[in-house]
Amino acid sequence: MMDIVSSYNEWDPLEEIILGIPDYACIPHDEPAYRSKLDAADLNTFTAGLRKDETIQKARVQFDNLARILEYQCNVKLLRPEKIDYSKSIKTPFFEIESQNCAACPRDTLLVVGNEIIETPMSNRARYFESMAYRKILNDIWEKDKNMLWTNAPKPTMADSMYNLDFPWDDKSKERKDWIESYKYVTNETEPVFDAADVLRLGKDLVVQNSFTTNRKGIEWLRRHTKSRGYRVHEIHFPGDLSPVHIDCSLIPLVPPTNERKGILMNCPERPIAPADKERIFSGSNWEIQSAPMPFTTNIPELCQSSYWLCMNLLLVSPDRAIVEETEIPTINYLESLGIKCIRVPFRDVYGFGGGIHCVTSDIRRRGDRKSYFPNFD
Repeated sequence: MMDIVSSYNEWDPLEEIILGIPDYACIPHDEPAYRSKLDAADLNTFTAGLRKDETIQKARVQFDNLARILEYQCNVKLLRPEKIDYSKSIKTPFFEIESQNCAACPRDTLLVVGNEIIETPMSNRARYFESMAYRKILNDIWEKDKNMLWTNAPKPTMADSMYNLDFPWDDKSKERKDWIESYKYVTNETEPVFDAADVLRLGKDLVVQNSFTTNRKGIEWLRRHTKSRGYRVHEIHFPGDLSPVHIDCSLIPLVPPTNERKGILMNCPERPIAPADKERIFSGSNWEIQSAPMPFTTNIPELCQSSYWLCMNLLLVSPDRAIVEETEIPTINYLESLGIKCIRVPFRDVYGFGGGIHCVTSDIRRRGDRKSYFPNFD
């Protein structure tokens, strides 16, 4: 029987994927990991709890439309999480919170590395049990795929001691800029934490962003965990980003390398790769880095935890085809200039739930083998 779990990069032909849902989605209550993601103007104005029915319904329409496109236009097998009531409170020996988050973004909580799925140790209290929405999916795959590895990374306590509670919350302040330029974030190094969406999968190499959601201890855990299977983990920073959360709005692969040409990575021009990291990781590699075009609009939904650079948050279903939000015309034009055909979908009503098209999916199987695209590390 064919292996079900097999995905080494972001571009090989897509065959099976998890797509999130907006049901019972909540706006998280105030906590350090959530507060750090909000604009200064939102800090004292948001109302936590279950999102409005109208908002959820609008998002559901766009989720279901994307589901139809993946299944019937792209011939991809689709998996959806279970519906869980996220308005219920959480209480552990270390913290309590009145409501949770949602199951919109499996890309954050499930990291697929070859034949392994890792449930990641996220830093947000409202997301402590989020991976439970995918447990039935994971258990079914584990029973059918005898080569699948299913790992739950060390669960963090999320106690107050795990956070820098003196972090400068004002995203416009000089003090915050100083912290970020020193690579000091709201989550400290007490326990390993990382989100799957901070990991860029490039064959044998995993490029991992040190951010609000991924600390260096989390990167080291991933390095040790994958080393015996031949993976190489590289820490990367984007010092111009004052709210660094997830690499898939800062650096994404568009064109894979071949024997005839280098591959192309698209980098957000407002938060370029730290020069030292660029030299250390990409000098002598099979990649060139190009700047992303400016987004169609800088407007984002209220309380959106992402920036307007969600214009970069696209899903490659094969090396020459991508699913892109329909209003992101500059991105679409750029992709098409590279020979990538674009499937345009409406998705802006989902942005407020935590991300774009890449965020709300987690690919389980892509047709292709693991390769090295970094001869400088071979």
